[in-house]
Order: sequence, then structure tokens, then C-alpha cells
Amino acid sequence: MLILRRVLLVIVATFLGWRMMSFGISEYYLGRASAGDASAIDRALVWNRRHPDTLYRKSQTIGEEDPTGSSNLLWRSFAENPASSFPLLVLADKAKNAGDRDQADALIRIGAELMPANPTVQILVGNYWATLRNVGAAMTYWSQALVASRQASNKLFPTLLRLAEEPRTIGFFRSLAESPPSWWEGFFRYVTRQAQDLETVRTLYAFRRTTDGPPPTREERDHYTRRLKREGKITEAYLVWVNGLDEVEQAHLGIINNRSFEIEPTNTGFDWHLDRTDRVIVTTATTVGVEGKQALHLTFRRREKPYRHIYQPLFLDPGASYRVTGKVRVDNLDSRGGLKWVVVCQFPTPRVLGESGKFLGSSEWYEFSFRVQVPTDCMVQEIRLVSAGTYGFEHKMTGSIWFDAISMHKVLTPRIEVKSSPPNETSTAEPAGSTTD
Repeated sequence: MLILRRVLLVIVATFLGWRMMSFGISEYYLGRASAGDASAIDRALVWNRRHPDTLYRKSQTIGEEDPTGSSNLLWRSFAENPASSFPLLVLADKAKNAGDRDQADALIRIGAELMPANPTVQILVGNYWATLRNVGAAMTYWSQALVASRQASNKLFPTLLRLAEEPRTIGFFRSLAESPPSWWEGFFRYVTRQAQDLETVRTLYAFRRTTDGPPPTREERDHYTRRLKREGKITEAYLVWVNGLDEVEQAHLGIINNRSFEIEPTNTGFDWHLDRTDRVIVTTATTVGVEGKQALHLTFRRREKPYRHIYQPLFLDPGASYRVTGKVRVDNLDSRGGLKWVVVCQFPTPRVLGESGKFLGSSEWYEFSFRVQVPTDCMVQEIRLVSAGTYGFEHKMTGSIWFDAISMHKVLTPRIEVKSSPPNETSTAEPAGSTTD
């Protein structure tokens, strides 16, 4: 009895070893086939005639020559691995092309349900319904693919954009806007950058605003305002941004918003944008002498590149004059060039409209100011903190600096500006130079 048991164990072990070896060799030849060796598929089948992937690949190679044989191989592949949807998707296409819509629809639905989290399957199912012009069903499965994988956006966003640009199909996005899926924000950003017609962007944004679902996110509003600004729709962009502010943010509105940095900058719309860069730490913090609770604080750690990473888009009247005022404290800012605020026109002709004096060295808090004259054709402006100087050595910077109470006021009557000076006469920090309104 013991001998018989040992013989049986040897037989089983030999059989399992053979199966594992044949499966491994079959996998090897299947890999060769994927690399372009057409003869490798048949070799893989010699070693394992029941390998589901090999049967599937073989059906693809004989599909046009032997449709019946190809279908048989697909059914065999599915029988060997009933958890895979791919044979059913191909069989569904064959049934559809043969005019058997009932069978085709049934197979495609089963395939979709078998692998609901597989983005490739859901894309193929969506494509099936798209060929039948069932846009609603196609978008349902494409949406599932996008939820399952961010990489699916590379394939699907261009397709969805084409549907959004068609008046006959853009209405299908309304239901998505009512309860936006996880990929909606990324898609809307893509549309704001790639859509040929601004009206496409307007319509998608309107869907989000007119539904009973959650309102547009801050990021959606930002993408929308950026597109409006590119189109020269500055007033519309400003109104979209303002209408999205909460009560606290509205309390800090002004020609320059959040003038004393009392609330955290949002990096969106017409708010402060604080872009990160190496060897510079930017924070809002409290210190002695601030007007409210905190101010803007920059610390430079042996920075050698030009700095221009803090800015705020503006909404100024073309042809008007303005005066920028603010407070600054310089803490051992070692630099040949220093820093300065500039107001620039961005569209249609880039140009500097006004700038402060340079800030460097050390000083207690003092006020600075400079004048800005907006040309009648200037539609887009911004205020930006930049490193001064022309040569590379002038951009080297170490130390820190504080800014507070940065405001802008329209100048109604001409007057002569008196040059401001730091309270510490030994300081090397320079205030704004004299200008005439």
C-alpha cells in the first residue's frame, strides 16, 4: 500500500511538473509572438493547446481567412478562462458585423460586467456602442474606464472633446455635470486648453452651474477664467472669479486683493499666485509691525537664478492712472540687484507700466509707492515681484524680506510724488524713485 501511494505521488508530481514546464514554454513562445515572431503562436499551441491567451492570439491571426475557425478558437479561449472579457468582445463584433444585434449586444454586456474595473475592456465596450451611435451608452462605459485609470484620459479626452464640440452631442455631458465623476475636473481643464470654440467651454461650465449638484470647484473656475483671459474676455473672467468667492474672501477684495495676506493665497483667478521654486521659502506669517495678523515673508537661501514667482492678475481700467503703495521690511537681504515690484501689461503688447525702487540690505518697516499708467489698449495686467538687475551676479540673493498692505488706488488728479525713504538712514534698502502723476 505504501509503495502504491509513493508511485501515485511520483506520477502526480511528474504530471504537474510536465504541466508547469509546458505552460512555461508556451508562455515563452507567446512572448515571442508578441515581439513579432508569427510562427511562435503555433509553437506555443504545440506545448499547450489549452492556453487561453494563445488561443485568443491564434484566432486573431486567422480571423479573415477562416471566420468560423476564429470564432471557435475564441469560444475555446473563453472556456479555458471565463474571467476574461476579451474573447467575448471580439465575438460581439463578429456578431454585429453579421447582423445579429441581439447576440452582439448580449455578448458585449456580459464582457463589460466580467471586467468592470479594466479600463481597456470598458474603452472597447464604449467603442462598440459608439459605432452604433449610442452616445449615451458609450459615454457611460468610457466614464468607467476613466474612473478606473487616469492613463485612459490620453485615449478618451480627445474623443470626448470632439463630442463636446458637436451641438448634437454636447447635451450628453449635462448628466455628467449633475454628479461629476472623478475625471471631470481633468477633462474640463483639457477642454479649456484644447477646445477651438470658447462656446464649448462656456456650455460645459454652464452645465455645472445650472444643475442641482455641487457647484464648480475653485480649480474649474480657475481653468475657465484662464481661458476667458486668453480670449480677451477680461470682464467676464473677473466676474466668474468674484462670483465664486466666499464671504471671507469677498471681505478682502480690492484692486489688489488680499492686500495684507490675511487669508491664504489660493493661486487661482485674480488672487495672489505663489509659485514654488528652489532656494526660496515663501510663507504668510506674523511679525512685529504688521497691519493685521500676518504679512508675506520670503527667505532666500543662496539663490542664484532670477526670481519672478509671486504675482497677481489685475483688472484695471484702460487709460487710467493708479498708484501702488505698500510696506516693506528688509532683513539682511544680501544682493547686488535686490527685488522690486513691477506692474506689466500682458495683452496685447507686453510692456512695463510702472515699478518700485529696489529692496535690498536691511531696514525697519517703511512705505513705498510708485505710479502706474495703463495704456488705452492694455486689456490684461498683473503685478509681480521680480529680482532686479541685468547681469547674472545681480540675481544672487541671500536673506529675507517682508511685505504688507500692498494696495492700488486710482489717481483722479495729477500731483507730484515725494520720494519716500527708509526710516534707517544707514540702510542700503532703496525705496521707490520719484515719479510725476
